[in-house]
This record gives sequence, structure tokens and C-alpha cells, in this order.
Amino acid sequence: MRYWRRGIWVGAVLATGAVVAVAVRERSLSGAGSLVTVLGFVFSLVGLVANTLRPQEGERSPAEHLEHAADALAEAVRLHWQTEWRLRRLQDPRPLPVRWTAADPWLADEPENIAGDARWDGARTARCDGVPDARFDGVLDDIARVFAQVPSRRLVVLGAPGSGKTVLAVRFALDLLEHRDAGDPVPVIFPLAGWQPDRTELHAWLAERLAQGYPALGAIQRSGVPLAAELLAAGRVLPVLDGLDELAAPLRAEALRRLNSGLDEGSPLLLTCRSRVYAQVVADGDVFTAAAVVELQPLAFEEAADFLRRTARPVRGPSGERATAWDPVLARTRPGDPVRQVLASPLMVAMARAVYGESGNDPGELLRRPEFADPTALEEYLLDAFVPASFAGSTRWDTARALRWLRFLARRLEHRDTRDLAWWELHTALPRPLPGLGPLLLLGLLAEAVCLPLWALGQDPALPAVTAATVAGACAGYAARGGPRRRFLLPLLYALPLSLAVGLTRPLSQDPYHAVPFAGMPRVLGWLAVGGLYGLVIATGLAAIGLPTSPLPSTMPFFGRRRRGACGRWSRRAGAGLLAAAGAVLVGAGFLPDSPLLTVLGAVVAGALTAYLVRGEPAVVARSERRDPVGRARRLGRAMAHGLAVGLLAGLSLGAVFTLAEGGAAAARAALREDFPVSGPVRHAPDGSRHVDAPDGTRYGLRAHGRPYLVLPQPVHGTLVERGGTTRFALPADVRDLALCAAPARCTAVDQRLSISAHDYRPDGEVFTVRLADGRDLGAYDLSPLLDRPQEEWLTRQSPGALLRTAVAFGLAGGLGLGLVAGIAAGLHRWLGAPVDVTRGLSPSASIATDRGTALARALFTYLAAVLAGSALPLLLGLPDAARIGAYALVPTGAVTVAMSAWGRLAVARLWLCACGALPWRLMAFLGEAHRLGVLRQAGAVYQFRHARLQERLASPPVCATRPRPAPPCVRRSSLP
Repeated sequence: MRYWRRGIWVGAVLATGAVVAVAVRERSLSGAGSLVTVLGFVFSLVGLVANTLRPQEGERSPAEHLEHAADALAEAVRLHWQTEWRLRRLQDPRPLPVRWTAADPWLADEPENIAGDARWDGARTARCDGVPDARFDGVLDDIARVFAQVPSRRLVVLGAPGSGKTVLAVRFALDLLEHRDAGDPVPVIFPLAGWQPDRTELHAWLAERLAQGYPALGAIQRSGVPLAAELLAAGRVLPVLDGLDELAAPLRAEALRRLNSGLDEGSPLLLTCRSRVYAQVVADGDVFTAAAVVELQPLAFEEAADFLRRTARPVRGPSGERATAWDPVLARTRPGDPVRQVLASPLMVAMARAVYGESGNDPGELLRRPEFADPTALEEYLLDAFVPASFAGSTRWDTARALRWLRFLARRLEHRDTRDLAWWELHTALPRPLPGLGPLLLLGLLAEAVCLPLWALGQDPALPAVTAATVAGACAGYAARGGPRRRFLLPLLYALPLSLAVGLTRPLSQDPYHAVPFAGMPRVLGWLAVGGLYGLVIATGLAAIGLPTSPLPSTMPFFGRRRRGACGRWSRRAGAGLLAAAGAVLVGAGFLPDSPLLTVLGAVVAGALTAYLVRGEPAVVARSERRDPVGRARRLGRAMAHGLAVGLLAGLSLGAVFTLAEGGAAAARAALREDFPVSGPVRHAPDGSRHVDAPDGTRYGLRAHGRPYLVLPQPVHGTLVERGGTTRFALPADVRDLALCAAPARCTAVDQRLSISAHDYRPDGEVFTVRLADGRDLGAYDLSPLLDRPQEEWLTRQSPGALLRTAVAFGLAGGLGLGLVAGIAAGLHRWLGAPVDVTRGLSPSASIATDRGTALARALFTYLAAVLAGSALPLLLGLPDAARIGAYALVPTGAVTVAMSAWGRLAVARLWLCACGALPWRLMAFLGEAHRLGVLRQAGAVYQFRHARLQERLASPPVCATRPRPAPPCVRRSSLP
């Protein structure tokens, strides 16, 4: 069956290809009918490619594919959390001995629901799988063992704020991964802060978060769903849901209801929550079905004191013994003291270690200062002092400014109700409309910065006006986009009034020198309407390419897949720079043929800028991907087939809107106009022609087939030039200036009234034909000195049918050129946007470098596709110049795709926010330093503050109070209960 289907597609390609070949040979592709044949050939070719690239026999089975993806995910999770464990210094010298016990029985489900077919005694003791009387309590390192003893494999971990719930979740994941066997599910930590359970189903949200954290899992599979969804459906992921308490209060009960209804029997899961919050959720709703519940206990003061002594800087004691600054403080504390209450929290122990253990500060102030009699004030002080203490040893960043920048970021995260500090979402901090349209407006300002000086130097004043209209059209078309259904519809609706404006104001004549319907429009209106349409063309190209309104960073390592090291980086830079320079030369040759110096200068600038930007770290690609070139080629083919289908749909849809609106309006105007431009009696000739004589003696006539002609009132002195077997009419000035009568040409002087008609569009410059007194029709050189503007418009006027046919041909050809280039670009963008490796180390800085390289690759390919297609389409297929115009229209789209990428939006955000002082200019270096110092933690390509309480504390408004010491100067209101 497969070969029959492929044979049908091959036959369609051969049949339509034969028709196209004949049309090309006969040079008859300028009509609408032949263009339809070309479109049929293109679609059949796309179908053949898509059919050929279907999966072949002998490929990896779905089960093997899922197993391979699960193993790669396990390795990625292990590498990530091991790195975070070390950066938080949880192993230095060893983790705090956080203990946990079974929670109150009323917080857990019925023992029968937890046990299933096993035996379960409930609160303190677990008996299952032949393990009698296993104690259901323990310390941090026991959590994986006890989780395995729960028959339902569902566990809720409760604790007070800062009690170590997240650390326990990380330890749980690392322990499971250390002892993971083939086929075991992969523990993945999901912070719950971003879930909206009233809107999103559990598995859909898990799949989305999984694809965000590990972008390769977002690849669409044969089943039509992402790989992340397949892993979840197959039970290959063990969700570790961290922070039920971080959801808004009205959503917590709904979240628990979603968990109970969305999980199948036997689906394992670990959930963390604050004790008081979970108790309220259970009281208001229900327990987590089949889940055992444990609760983290406060640290014993002796354990916290021992940890602080072991991690503090040693000092010499009175007798030379080893001592620390903590010794007198810990010796003086008594039961019930605020210090003892605060140090019962592992988070506060970590804060105290950072503030006093390594900085040389005296912890004795914790006992001396009277305001610390309140444990809450003491906790707030430690949180306030943590960031200055962390940055105290930094030689690169000033502590006060670092604190100001972190406060700004914390307030932004609190405003967006999230814990994820994603660099690609920083543009949302800009004032409207900059978050969505900032890159386009910045490009417009740069273009105007070039056009305005050119205008001041005497260039065409249309340049700044057309640039502004183009930017406005692109912004309107891009801002109108929403979901997939509105991707093309609203931009097309914006194109409708502009096309009507062109049809209602354009001359009803064909410009003999330009094959565009809007040539000769009123100057200002033409600038605005055509510029707006051009901007909508760019917006339609962006929609076809699939550039989202809120882009995520790409993970396809285009630049940096082959070679590593300095040599590989320089070769990548040189190759990208040469490609950009070659494209600039092609564009300059087409648009600036008389300015070779400007073309060379543009090529040098384009090449140097591209080579500078392509400087990312070499990416690590999975070994299986490097060994599967056939798979890469098949994925490219599928992406190209999909891109061409979408691109042709977008281009032809825009062409259809322009055809119907502009052509229909122009044809209606032509049907209502008068037959002749002057009034007078209409005389009829025996050959079926009609004419009217103007008062000055000029004759305006229409031949029997409707073609207009003009007879001049006075005889014209000219020359008949015979050269190469053809005879043409020339004015004396042309004979003299062009040396037309040089041998072997033969010239004959004539002096008679001429009947002048117009050719159809002739790109060779031969516009008019003349009829001599003897009835001969000859071609002519430039006759514009004999004609004024109304006479030229009369000679080149078109009938309603001709106007509609011209609009159809222009719309089809322009849409075809636009669609082909947009389709090729969309296919390449889809291919370059497909991540290839789950285990690839994805950090924020590496994510930026990869997204920058991919954006440049996409822009470069779009640029070259537009230039090559615009040069080759009319030449190879004999298409009208509208196809070249449609292809060249997407030349600027490459720069727009870079600006609208995640990296481009970050650049705009940095220009604004850094200029305002809200963030440092070297933003990623600062965030990396904060991560290294322990203020931030990394979760894939995003950062998070070390703890939710730290983020809330930094985001809270300050309330200044008088204190004995100037640092920190304020106490902030805590938003915590």
C-alpha cells in the first residue's frame, strides 16, 4: 500500500512537472491559469517529499524510544541536582540531620487505601513485602527507603517554613536515581507555584513543565503528542511536587482534588507542603488519596549548634585551643531564647552560617540587641543580612547595587506569582506596548536613523515615510496575532482596508515600467498604503514561520555541533560571516547596482556583525543523534514539507485578499468611468474603432478590441531606424544621443502625424508602438517627450477585465513567491527549533548562547532563501516579476526574526531596564555570580531564589526603623503567616 501511495504522488509530480516544463519552454507562465499549474506542481512535490519521508521499517520501536528518552532524562536530572547540591554546600561537611516522623493520623488516608493488597499498620509502623516492623520515621537519607515501604508509593512531606522540605525532595530524587534500574520511573521535581489547577489538567501541566525544563521532550512524536506527554502516560516519570502551599489559597483544595481525580491507581508521587496549609486543605476538602504523610521536625538545638561550630571560622581560644565566634553565644543561650527558636529551622541555620560563620561578623549581637527578643524580627534580620553577606567577598559587584537589583527581580517574580526567574520573560517588565512590540519599534528607530540623514542629504523623502508605515503595518499584523486560529485571520483583515485603499486610489492604467498595480498612486497615500501592506507582508511571513508572540528559547545547537575549542568557534564565525556577506552582496547587486562601494561596505558590516554574534559555547549533542544522519534528514524533510504547506497557505491567502479587494475595487471604478477623457461627438470608423477629437486637435480613439490609441495634432519629425532586420521609430534626440544611425544601421527621415498605442508591460523599456500613414505598426524608442501625463494614462488605461486579470496574476505570483520563501524559512525554523538531546547541559547562559546562534541561523537562511528565490523564480520558471517582488519582500524578515527571538527580546529589555538602573548591564554574569554565591538556585534554563521566604523578603516593602547599627537599615514587613 505504501508503494501505491508513493506511486500516485510520483505520477502527480511527473504530470504537473511536464505541464510546467512546456509552459516554461513556451514562456507562457505569466497568466493566472499557468500559475495554477505551477501551484499544483509545488503541492504534489510537497506531498511526494512528505510521503517519502515517512518512518521506514526497522526503526526503533515506540517502547525502545521511550526507554531511551527515560534513561536520558534520568541522567539529566541527576547531573542537574548533583550540581545544585554541591553549590548549596549541603555536603559541606554533611547535610543537617533533619528528622521526620509520621504526621497526625487524621492528615493521612485510610490505612486500607494506602495498603492496597499489602499490610499496613498506619501511623508509626509499616509492614509490607516481608519487611516487618519497619520504623516509619527517619532522617534525610532514609526518605527513599521509607517511600519504597509505602505500598501505594504516595507520600506527603509536611513541615514548617524553612524546615527543609525542598532539600528532602532533592535528596529523595538523587537517592532514587542512584539506585534506579531499567524501567524504573524517573523522579522529576516540579515546583507547584506556576500551576493553575482551575484551568489546567494535571498531566497537561506536568507535560508542559517537563518540556520547559528539558526542551528536547517537547518534540512532537508520531502519535501527535509531545514526548513528555508520552513519558507521563507510560508511567516513566515520578512527579515530585514541591510546594502545595505556594499556590494561592483558593486553589489549594482544587489542586488536591485534581491530584485525586487525575492520578491512576498505583501512580507514585511525592508532595511537599507546609503543615498548617495542608491541615487547612484537609479540613476544607479531603486528604491526598492513598498517601502516607510524614512531618519534618524542628532541629534540636544541640544539632544546630554542632553544625554552626563545625562550619564556622576557627579562632584561637584563651589556652590556644580551637574555638569559634559561636561558642560564647551558644553557651549563653537558654531554653526558650529567641536564638534557640530561630535555629530550630534549617533555613535559618543556613542563613546564620552565611552571615556569621565565614564573614568574621560577631554573632554575639544576636543576644545583645534588644529588638531580637522577637523571633520574627531575628529571622527577618538574618534574611536581610544574607545577601550582603554573600556578596561581601565579591570584587566585581557592589553589595548595595546587587541588593537593589535582586529586590527588583524578586518584586517582578512576586508580581507574576512565580518562582522561576526566566531570562526570556524579562521583557514583560517593560511598559506597554514594549513587551510585545519593543523589538519591532527598535528596528524601526534604527531604520529611521538611517533614512532621515539620507533624506536630509537629498534622497527621496519617501524613505522615512515608507519606513514608518512599514513598521506600523508589521506591528499591527504582529499584535493582532493570538492563538493558532488567529495567526493569519486578523493580519488578513488588516490587509483588507489597505488593499481597498490601493484599489480606490490607484491609476486605472498599467505603468509600463513597473509590473505592480499600485504604481502611480498619489504620493503620500501611496507611501502609507504600500508601506502598511509591506509591513503586513512581513507580519504574515512571521506568522507562517511560526514565530510566537512570547517565544521560548531554542535548544537546537546549530552553531557548534561539529568542532570544539577555539578553532571550531573561529571556523563557525568565519562561515557565518561569509554567508552573511555573500547574501549582502546579492542584495546589493539587485537593489544598488550603481553603488558597488556601498554594497561592499554593507557586506563587510553584515559579515563582521554576524561573526561577532556567533560566539556561543559548543553544544554537546547526543551520540545517538550524531550517528543518525538519516533521522536528521527525515526530520528536515518533514519540517520542510510542513513549512511549505503553511507558507504557501499564508502567501496565497494574502495574495487572494489583495486580489479580491484591490482588483475588485479598481475594476468597479473602471466600469464606471467615461469612455473618453474629453467630451465631444463620438465618430465611428468602418473597422469598428471609435474616436473623439479634442479642441486642440488630438484624437483619442478606441480600436474595435478596446485598445486605446492617440493621434497627435501636429506632424512629428522623426527617423526610421533599420537595424538587424527590424525597423523602429526614434526621435532626433535619441538618434543623436544613442548614435542609432551608426553603420550598419540605415535611417530614413519622416515627418507625419503618428498614431501611438501602448505595449503591455515591457521590462526592456520599449513602451509604445506607432502606426505610420502607410499602415505599418512599428516599435518606438522613448516617446515620453511627445506625451503629457493624462495622455500616457489614456494610452496605458486598462479595461475592468484587464484590471482584474492583472490583480489575479499579481496576487497569485506574489503570493507564490512569498509563500515559497516563507515555507522554506518556516521549515528551517521548525527544524532548527527541534531540540535533539535531553541530557545536554542547559544553563541560562548556555540557553542564551544557543538561542542567539539559532536565531542567527534562522535569519541567515531566511535571508538567503528570499534573495535566491527572488533571483531564481522569474529566471527559472518564467514567472512575472510579482513573484520576485513577493520573494524579495521577506528579505528584512531575517533581521526581524532575530529581533523577535527570545534573545532579541532580552536585548531590548536590557536596553530599557539597565538604562533605568533596575538591572546591571552584564545581567547574566551577575545572575551567575548570585547563583555561585548561593543566593539563587538553577532549575534548567531558569534561576530561582534560594528559598521562597528569601524571595518574599526581598520583594516586601521596607519599613525603616532606628537601629544601633546602619546595616541593614530597614526591617521589611513579612508577607508570611
